[in-house]
Amino acid sequence: MDAVGAVSRDAVIVIPGIMGSSLADVESGDVLWGLDDASWWVSAWTTGRALKRLAVTDDERAGRTGRVRATGLLRFPAFAPVLKGFEPYTKLLAGIGRVLAHPDALCEFPYDWRLSVEHNAHELERLVDRHLSQWRAHPSGSADAKVVLVAHSMGGLVARYYLHVLGGTSDVRTTVTLGTPYYGSVKSAYILSSGDGLPIPRKRLRKLVQHMPGLYDLLPFYRCVDEGTTARRLEPGDIASLDGDRELAEESLLRHDKIVQGEAGSLRLLIGIEQPTMQSLSIRDGELTPLMHTCITDPAGVIRERLDLRGDGTVFRRSAAGFGLPPGTLPQSHGAVAATEEAISHVRDVLTNDTAGPPLGPGEIGIDVPDVVSVGEPLTVTVTGADAAGTTCRVVDAFNRWQVAVPPLERRDGILTASVVLGEPGVYRVEVKGGGASAVTEQVLAVPPEDADR
Repeated sequence: MDAVGAVSRDAVIVIPGIMGSSLADVESGDVLWGLDDASWWVSAWTTGRALKRLAVTDDERAGRTGRVRATGLLRFPAFAPVLKGFEPYTKLLAGIGRVLAHPDALCEFPYDWRLSVEHNAHELERLVDRHLSQWRAHPSGSADAKVVLVAHSMGGLVARYYLHVLGGTSDVRTTVTLGTPYYGSVKSAYILSSGDGLPIPRKRLRKLVQHMPGLYDLLPFYRCVDEGTTARRLEPGDIASLDGDRELAEESLLRHDKIVQGEAGSLRLLIGIEQPTMQSLSIRDGELTPLMHTCITDPAGVIRERLDLRGDGTVFRRSAAGFGLPPGTLPQSHGAVAATEEAISHVRDVLTNDTAGPPLGPGEIGIDVPDVVSVGEPLTVTVTGADAAGTTCRVVDAFNRWQVAVPPLERRDGILTASVVLGEPGVYRVEVKGGGASAVTEQVLAVPPEDADR
């Protein structure tokens, strides 16, 4: 008799990250987020017209939701300035499906990421009850089946709120999080900062998220404010000084304190490492400056040293490795980590082998690229943790996957870089590969020169 591969008899729910669900207008049916059209992304972040209906209304803040509907997990790449690219979840879903007892065991949880973690946790609670009941009654299911939650980025915060604030632990066997910012991300505060001379795409993003609860739930509430000799937590007053929404910051702080309380529970962590990552910040005269180091302090907040611990480019290492658990590590960017073969293998291993430990993330490659470039201007890719020999860089169109360029990596002044000029507006994926691990990737938006800074 041929051997049969291990399968999971549990139900699985996949929870995407912020901006990881496609959104549609309920009344018109128009797709508001998640289009398979590179020109839409260029237009959205330069003119702003396509983003207007994504703004959170006063009714939605008051709890009168339903104007916008989440229709599914991303099936195509998506892009936002500063946050950069979000890869589709198709590979993750397909990989999980191969180790389940039946396709009906797998369920997606698209959610309106504009709204708060608390709101979406209640939606998740209803889905878990429904999906688990259906699976237990399924011919391939079992009466003692439970749910495994697989969550990327902000999705892990939604799962955490459901489990430890709403009391969902009895129905969940384990939770796997991929790059979840348990203690927040400096990037979210940086997005809210105004500053003079911001490029147009960043201005569009700031206007969109200025009153968006979901973005505020990603604020960093650890000792990230570097004041020279001491470091302190980011406070709602700091957000107000940046012309952010103080009320939303206060609400998110309360939610955050609930989320991080309690035991870790049955939790498996996979985090992105080695990418240049904002880890702390300074605020002076209403201006926020992101800093690429972590403040190591004594209990009183006195800074003992500053270390660059890096991360996945959005979430710094210690924020994603919450609760003192040993995480699996992978040199990869935030938006791409859930789409890698290593992450998919990790999730499948957890589903079929409950004693599996964290995977080893081979390689130390980190890449740094701008979020937005002008067509006709050089795009510089900076690579760390690699030698030119055996390391390749290529640029592809993120939507049609055509190879655009294979720029050579050269060491200049001790720094490994590649340079390429993009000839057309669009969304591009930079891929740097060395050794046997998946290529480290980041997305870049190329816009017409006249739309970059006006």
